[in-house]
Amino acid sequence: MRALVKHDSSPGAVGVQDVAEPALQPGQVLIEIAFAAICGTDRQALDGSHDFGVVPRILGHEASGIVRALAPDVDRADLAIGTRVTVETDAVICGRCEYCRGEQYNRCPNRRGIGTTADGAIAELLAMPQRAVHPLPDEVGLLEGALTEPLAIAVHAVVEQSPSLAGQVVVVIGPGAIGQLCAQVARAAGATVVLVGRSRHADALRRGAAAGARTVDAESEDLAAVIHELTGGLGAHTVFECSGAPETVDESAQLLRRGGRLVLVAFFRGAPPVDLELVINRELEIVGSRGKRPSSYRTALRLMSEGQVDVGSLVTAVLPLEQWEAGLGRVGGGEKVVFRIAADADDQLALAQPRVSSRA
Repeated sequence: MRALVKHDSSPGAVGVQDVAEPALQPGQVLIEIAFAAICGTDRQALDGSHDFGVVPRILGHEASGIVRALAPDVDRADLAIGTRVTVETDAVICGRCEYCRGEQYNRCPNRRGIGTTADGAIAELLAMPQRAVHPLPDEVGLLEGALTEPLAIAVHAVVEQSPSLAGQVVVVIGPGAIGQLCAQVARAAGATVVLVGRSRHADALRRGAAAGARTVDAESEDLAAVIHELTGGLGAHTVFECSGAPETVDESAQLLRRGGRLVLVAFFRGAPPVDLELVINRELEIVGSRGKRPSSYRTALRLMSEGQVDVGSLVTAVLPLEQWEAGLGRVGGGEKVVFRIAADADDQLALAQPRVSSRA
């Protein structure tokens, strides 16, 4: 089968190649991948800045597809040959620790994730544990389904790691895919959202504005003044830091009201400076939000099926897998790119029905 592979740990060692099909293990579901989206982690495979563990490694962790086969011991009434699905990224968990028992797989110390420490989804086939497979609602197309994972990250940050935001003013720093989705989820939760970027993010800010956010170009506008006006001088209830720029952490804290919350969603390449005196004196909360949980996926799929978020608006290009190099390059420029893996994959909502409904 074809797959996008990180050959070795050196910079640039990436390419499409033929690899062996995954063997279906007990409790697993074999999925024919229709669409696979690219994120910054996949882009880092080119410059060698991410540790992919044992290589070669198949990249990718944002995907949708069609169930091709089920192991004999799979016990899921909602899964059959032909069911349209998306997948969580947790390929391996211990299943025994306190975190696993509470469905907090993102905290399992033995977790291995597809596309990084386990083979990923930018491939024609993917085998996943049945617990990690979610059927797509009829209202959600396969293309949209491939973006369930980044939406689940936003759900975890905005809903599961935050208090109620209804009626509050929140700020999202960074208008990339995760920032855009955090803004949409926060609006769905009833918040007034300010999405912040820079001049180079003009297209992304326009997409954010079309989705209902108040957008600010921090290079040409006074962000603090905007927040002051919107909140009557109180400050923002919550700031979601989605840019990964170390300097924004302290700047974000300055925007918060007393008792406000700073949620760190992005990963940082350097240690961000934090004014701890400000944190103490204003009784601020700093909360980490890493990845997502099964509950995050369930909520994400509901939000999509109800039309409360529009993940399709983030997609700037759908490319065949053969154009992987151009796709990774466009992601480096801030775009959200999706690979069409199956030749007959269709991203039209009208065709969002299982092709087959019987179990093999």
